[in-house]
Amino acid sequence: MLLEIKNQISEIGRVCDIVKDFCDMNNIRGTGYHNVILVLDEMLTNIISYAFEDGLEHTFTLQIEKKGKCVCIELVDAGVPFDPVAQGAPDVESDVNERKIGGLGIFLAKQLSEEMKYQRLNNENHLKIRVSIENKENQNGCKN
Repeated sequence: MLLEIKNQISEIGRVCDIVKDFCDMNNIRGTGYHNVILVLDEMLTNIISYAFEDGLEHTFTLQIEKKGKCVCIELVDAGVPFDPVAQGAPDVESDVNERKIGGLGIFLAKQLSEEMKYQRLNNENHLKIRVSIENKENQNGCKN
């Protein structure tokens, strides 16, 4: 499934509703469903909030498909270059009032994903994410 998304926060709810229907049609439930939605919500929020600095309306794409025991997600935007894979782990040891703001959502998305890859191609950010749809107790990775 391929979706075109506007860089508006209101789009997150619309996309999550469509992805919920996609998960229902593909019998993706429980932890797998929740992980897909959480990862998507975080990545969509980052693109919408930070990728386009000019304040104008832009669009980007989401491709999502089920492959074996995984959901494969690809997000492509023409925003500023940003590699979430290269982001280090956030400081979770310091007092909450002393921590640098940001980074927890990307950290969570990485933890919930089997694999996350980034490339900058043709002035576009390409982020590919694989999320296991098996329960942890049955999980053998995203093998097809």
